[in-house]
Amino acid sequence: DCKKGFILDGFPRTIPQAEMFEKLKGDVQVVNFEVNNDLIIARLSNRRVCKECGQNYNVKFHPPKAEGKCDKCGGDLYTRDDDKLESITNRLEVYRKQTEPLIDFYRKLGKLTDIDSARDSEFVLVDFKKIFPLA
Repeated sequence: DCKKGFILDGFPRTIPQAEMFEKLKGDVQVVNFEVNNDLIIARLSNRRVCKECGQNYNVKFHPPKAEGKCDKCGGDLYTRDDDKLESITNRLEVYRKQTEPLIDFYRKLGKLTDIDSARDSEFVLVDFKKIFPLA
């Protein structure tokens, strides 16, 4: 099912991983979803997940109809531990130190495309499908 290619999300995360992956699979295309830290924090810290069906909401950008309740199944919504501010800021710091250098690594190889991801997801998806039409 991968004859036409595959998508990796969150890998590689470090320069050594990228270097090894380049040796194994040199025909890589990379997308950098650009978004500033304030928006990342707003998106994640306001995310709520249904305990029953796993549906995602954002109380600021895409709230449920009834506060704290899932529109699909009526289940209770909760904040995941990794969506709490302390966890988010820690993840952003780890990203800055370990993963952000991959932007320059892949840009120098001519394999990086930036997508403005501060927009609604439907517009981001259109841009993504221009790069990967079969996605």
